[in-house]
Amino acid sequence: MSCTVPDGELRALEARVATALATADDTALDILGHGEVTLVLRLRTAEGAFACKRLPVFPDRERFERYRGVLDEYLRRLGSAGLRVAPTRLWHMELPSGRVVGYCVQPALPERRLCSRLLHTEGEAWAKDFFDRFLDRIEAVVTPSLGLDAQAANWVDLDGELVHLDITTPLMRDHRARERLDVRLFFTSLPWVLRDAVRLTMTRSIFDKFYTPRGVVLDFLGNLHKERLDALIPGFLEQANARLGKPLDAAEVAAYYASDARMWELIQRLRRADRFWHRRVRRRPYPFLLPPAVDR
Repeated sequence: MSCTVPDGELRALEARVATALATADDTALDILGHGEVTLVLRLRTAEGAFACKRLPVFPDRERFERYRGVLDEYLRRLGSAGLRVAPTRLWHMELPSGRVVGYCVQPALPERRLCSRLLHTEGEAWAKDFFDRFLDRIEAVVTPSLGLDAQAANWVDLDGELVHLDITTPLMRDHRARERLDVRLFFTSLPWVLRDAVRLTMTRSIFDKFYTPRGVVLDFLGNLHKERLDALIPGFLEQANARLGKPLDAAEVAAYYASDARMWELIQRLRRADRFWHRRVRRRPYPFLLPPAVDR
């Protein structure tokens, strides 16, 4: 898998994004997928197709380079732990204002091999084998200082090997259990009057789960409700509990997902309200591409 994409193609993509933000019309963008926070854009070139995720705009080159350093370290640590990650290029361009636009660019891997899709299309034997391989990876990678967002949509199964996709939020903590990520920057899409309050009150609830195998498994199983795959939860619980020191049960998984869904729904409502205020009250472009409403 190669991640060679011409600079001019990425600049043209950013120009289309800038137009979409200015006109509030994203129909010219080829949307490959989306998560809770951002869109993933497909870029088709003569060299192949690429998945491009636009990062929050960095206020200056120093903040961008700090992010680059954290991302590079995260990729190295994941690789050292035996996790295969899709080839990733961090591309950037500096704006006349001195701010920096960045994209994480990966080859567009076959959508039919996304594990969230395969869990719908493959049988029980495949699902059981996938979850065993998933648990192996979680046990090898996750520590109190190295986390992973491991829901099913973040994996592709290529030739029997799990490849991880979502690395744009590097999950690492220092010796005082503080996020190495520039969390303040990644909350800039919230209304400014709420950013600090949300960051101070919700950061732990958003990130803690990613730093223990049990928390990662709980998040994975909870998100099966969103994927309409909850029929798989009883069998996966049996597999997981054979390895976890503290067992999980279906009630805890359902309660976790309900709480998580409420939190993200609140965040999305706040972002949509902020977009309305920017466009209708301030009469200026809203600076973020928002994902569509998630059917929970």
